[in-house]
Amino acid sequence: VCFTQHVFCLEDMADGGDLGTSVDAPQKKGKRKGGRPNAAGELAMSQLSDKLAEDPGFMEALKAQLGGQLGEALSDKGLFYRTLPKKCKARVGALKNLQVENQQLECRFHQELHELECKFEAEFQGLCDRRKAIVQGEYEPTEEECVFALDDEDEEEEDDEEKAKEDGESKENDDGEKDANALADDIEAKVSLHESEYDENTKGLPQFWLTALQNVAMVQELIEETDVEILKHLVDINCKLLPEPVGFVVTFHFAENEFFTNRVLSKKYLMKIEVDAEDPFSFDGGEIYKCEGCDIDWKAGKNVTVKTIKKKQKNKKQGQTRTITKQVKADSFFHFFNPPQLPEGDDEEVDEEVAAAVAQDYELGLFMKENFVPKAVLYFTGEENDEEEDDDDEYGGDSEGEYDEDEDPDYKPPAGEQPQECKQQ
Repeated sequence: VCFTQHVFCLEDMADGGDLGTSVDAPQKKGKRKGGRPNAAGELAMSQLSDKLAEDPGFMEALKAQLGGQLGEALSDKGLFYRTLPKKCKARVGALKNLQVENQQLECRFHQELHELECKFEAEFQGLCDRRKAIVQGEYEPTEEECVFALDDEDEEEEDDEEKAKEDGESKENDDGEKDANALADDIEAKVSLHESEYDENTKGLPQFWLTALQNVAMVQELIEETDVEILKHLVDINCKLLPEPVGFVVTFHFAENEFFTNRVLSKKYLMKIEVDAEDPFSFDGGEIYKCEGCDIDWKAGKNVTVKTIKKKQKNKKQGQTRTITKQVKADSFFHFFNPPQLPEGDDEEVDEEVAAAVAQDYELGLFMKENFVPKAVLYFTGEENDEEEDDDDEYGGDSEGEYDEDEDPDYKPPAGEQPQECKQQ
């Protein structure tokens, strides 16, 4: 039975029909203009709501008649709104006007917030300069400056937890012990390797920025083995805000190296903080709309963003084979400084892969500005996690399907069912 026909049945009620019998009544023929309900249809929908409230059994009867099409109709989140009287719907227009005012106010808030960030930028940069001096070994902090009180509390908590674990745990099986021992040996080998590289005379914090970058999932997946040696020369990353046009610049500072002549690589992100007149409800703070990279002056044979491949070509007429070489794009973190671009014209089609790459690039840029640069030390130590934790881990709950009724003190077996220990007797 066609769902639209049943809607016409409801319209019959406008002429005195009985909702209780209209489901099986003969159907009206005709079409709606513009696909929008007419006055009779709106009345029918209103009476349908009343009938559902009065007679719960009516819903089951309607389901049996309309089948799956009813589910589609009732899943429409705007169904209730469309059943409201005209005056009620008019008030929604007033609420939407208020919402537009709210969006404009929020826009002003974000504009002034950016101005406030620019005002405090010099003070934040002063802290970043002090961080750079310690990382590079240009300044040796005093013993008093090196004491971080919360670290002592964390160490005490770890000691207490380890002691409780040793007292309460039973001995693991042989396989578990072998796995644990193998893991411990692996960790010890890695620690020994680093200990052999650095000693108490090492200045600053070696590989600070490389380690911090590798501890960020969305960055780590971009870093190739060929990038690691280059990033070891990274001495600082900072972010400078742009008041007009609104935006920011992420800057990577490098020591002299064998790979490129640049000492600074930068990337500019331009933002707009404005409410779209045609889509005001989409405003959700500042939005990046464009980014500009920079050219890298690679030294001969050191460009890791390309690779040379050899390809054999056969002459169809003469049957001779020749080998040609050509350069193709290679995966590398340094493509970060040559970002993908969206087409300028609104009418031009956007390739899905390009759009996804641009979105990922914008996300990474904001992450650098909002999280990574300000909290670099926490990414270096691994304390800051850029990935969302699973809800079960966050709340300490078991995975779905692992509920154990025997361990639930409030569990009561259904009537007539014996407890587990009784069944086993």
